[in-house]
Amino acid sequence: MGHHHHHSIIDPSEYYWGEPTSNIDWCENNYVQSPYIAEFYNSVTSAIISAYALYGIYLLTRMHNSYHHNLMAKEGFIGRLNIAYFSLFLVGAGSVAFHATLLYQNQLFDELPMIYTSLILLYILMTVGETKNANGTYKGGFLGNSLLRHILPYLLVVYGLFITVTIIVIKDQPKILQISYGALVIYIVLHSAFLIEKRDSESISTQRSPDNYLYRYAFCAFLAGYALWVTERFFCQDGYVIVGLQLHAIWHILTGLGVFVWTQFLICKLLEAKGYKIQLQHFLGIPNVVAIGKK
Repeated sequence: MGHHHHHSIIDPSEYYWGEPTSNIDWCENNYVQSPYIAEFYNSVTSAIISAYALYGIYLLTRMHNSYHHNLMAKEGFIGRLNIAYFSLFLVGAGSVAFHATLLYQNQLFDELPMIYTSLILLYILMTVGETKNANGTYKGGFLGNSLLRHILPYLLVVYGLFITVTIIVIKDQPKILQISYGALVIYIVLHSAFLIEKRDSESISTQRSPDNYLYRYAFCAFLAGYALWVTERFFCQDGYVIVGLQLHAIWHILTGLGVFVWTQFLICKLLEAKGYKIQLQHFLGIPNVVAIGKK
């Protein structure tokens, strides 16, 4: 596991991008499908992650639904969500570059945006339900008008910088990324569950919120993807676990889906906290949320 690089049909000295310098070489055999792309299926599926992000940005545009767009703009949600989607787009781009080349700098281009996306989404999660008064104080939300709420953006930026520097300075330490990223994901999962519980206990609205459905959908997509990721790390044989299926490639599709659907969950909570009714739509089985008026 870990460091041994997988044999491929061609001699490593002839690799288009040179010998891999990343500290992980995935299960897929290198340069089999294309002489220019180290891991073909892993690269192609990484682009799907960016496609989810572009779809998310499209859903926030006026041409998609002007009522929803105007409302999101009025509440001030569009900017932060677009930043989150843009960051997710970078994850996909970085992942393409990483899998296509297996170079260490592209591994960073893949991993660091993962952390940044999580931090941006965490920030948005923390602001659900809050209103900012003219004098710069916050009301509602998870942290209310506490000191912590005022320094939250700075704390998240510092954390992001800390991880960035650590990963770049201490090479060959994927554990730092895995632990910090894992901790972020676990926190986000728990905090999201807390929001659903909170709504259940305060449930005054007659309309059933789709938050539970979106949460479970995202959770299952993540979990299934993660299971495939782990399975492949442990049971890889000559480029496959199950011949013909690249499990890591499927993980890309599922995690991208998980992040996208969880972002819809966030939009759902942001809107409901402001008293809006929302409706679910589906495109190719992928749910998204649209505001349809006040409760």
